[in-house]
Amino acid sequence: MKVFIVGVILATIGFQSITALKCMQGVEVEKNGAKAEQKDKEKMPEITECGITTAVASTALLFAVKPSTISIPSGDYKCYHLKYEENNSETSTIIKGCIYNSLNVCDGKFSSSNTKESFCSQCTEDGCNSGERFGLSFKLLGLTVVAMLAYLLN
Repeated sequence: MKVFIVGVILATIGFQSITALKCMQGVEVEKNGAKAEQKDKEKMPEITECGITTAVASTALLFAVKPSTISIPSGDYKCYHLKYEENNSETSTIIKGCIYNSLNVCDGKFSSSNTKESFCSQCTEDGCNSGERFGLSFKLLGLTVVAMLAYLLN
C-alpha cells in the first residue's frame, strides 16, 4: 500500500511536469476598478495551452505596447500579466498571455511616454497569471497531506 501511494504521488508530479504550460491569454479593460465594455478586437482572458501560435499572438499584443521587450524566441514558455494606464485616463488595460521564456515583459519602455506600468509579473506555473493561481498549489498540498497521513497510519 505504501508503494502504491508513493507511486501515485510520483505519477501526479510527473504528469504535471510533462504537460504543456497553461496561461490566461487576452485583454481586459478596467474603468475605476470595474470591468468596462470590451472592444471588438479585445478578447476576455481565457486559459490557453502555450505553443508557437499563442506565444506569437501574445508577443504581438506585447509588441504594440512595449516594443523594446522583443528578443530572439526560445523553446520554452512562461506566462505574463501586465497592467498599465494611460496618463489622464480613468481606465487601465490588462494584458495576459504566454510568451517565450527569453522575453522579459517587465523590462523595456512603453511605446508612448503617456503610459505607466501599474503591475507586471512573469511566471512558469499553470495558470499563474490569473486570479486563481493558488488553486493548483492547494490541491497539491492537500494531496501530499492525505498521502502522508495514509503512509503514517499504515
